Amino acid sequence: MHEILNDPVDMIVAFSENRVIPRRMRWNDQNYDIRQVNLVHTAREGLKRVFYFSVSDKTNAFKLKLDPDLLEWRLVELYTDG
Repeated sequence: MHEILNDPVDMIVAFSENRVIPRRMRWNDQNYDIRQVNLVHTAREGLKRVFYFSVSDKTNAFKLKLDPDLLEWRLVELYTDG
């Protein structure tokens, strides 16, 4: 199943060698431990630069968006087997 979302999420991240590494996401009162960062890329939204992270836990894949100006994380896509 694939869902397009735009939900705010709380994130726990690590910083290493000038990189942001997502570790845990809280969404809908549930915690998701990020097991793998599959892809990171940037995009422009007008004059603003945003970061996209494609990550996965044991059973789901997520596409996250980080707005570094607002320090805001959003869950923009969800992929599940169910």
